[in-house]
Amino acid sequence: MLKRIFSILCAAAVIMFAANSQAHATSVSVVLDTPSGYFAEPEKVYQTVQTSLDTIFGNSPEFEVRSVSECDAYVQIYREELNRTDNWDSSYGGDNQRDLSLKKEDVAKIADHFGDDYLIYVRVSSTAPRYTGGMFSSGQKVNVTLDFRIWSREKRDLVYTKRAITTGKSNTIYFAGGGSTEHAIEKGLKKGLQDIEKEASKIKAAMEG
Repeated sequence: MLKRIFSILCAAAVIMFAANSQAHATSVSVVLDTPSGYFAEPEKVYQTVQTSLDTIFGNSPEFEVRSVSECDAYVQIYREELNRTDNWDSSYGGDNQRDLSLKKEDVAKIADHFGDDYLIYVRVSSTAPRYTGGMFSSGQKVNVTLDFRIWSREKRDLVYTKRAITTGKSNTIYFAGGGSTEHAIEKGLKKGLQDIEKEASKIKAAMEG
């Protein structure tokens, strides 16, 4: 009888501990700015960044991280209200340009809108492709700049910043084409995100402090 009561009490303690931990989980919003679709595939960039965030926070139940796509709609509206986005279309096609500069003041307002403890701001930009050639191959090379910043609503400041500048290459043998700009950007982005992932413990420590 005593063993049964003890087991019940232990089970109740575990449930209460789990519920308490969940209630105090650190909430995180994510804002991602991708390169123009003229050279890159934004969907692929989204997937690559999301995979990296899952790598950093996936095994940490104390963090509740929104998916990359959850915050997009409001950020777009925020930019429109400040005239920081420009859309045009014609019978020949259309374009969507954005002012990628979000100052601390902007990040703070966006973070306050979502009400989470932290906001991760990721910005990806790339240069126009440069064509390269070898004895039996040709390809494309791009420089990719990755800015990874974390804003704390409590401290009203950035608690982690990292800039990774990498080069991505995509080569093919001559008769198969001239390489892929999208693949080059993806490779460069992955290299930059790997540098971020190496500092996963530092990132989480900054968000726990």
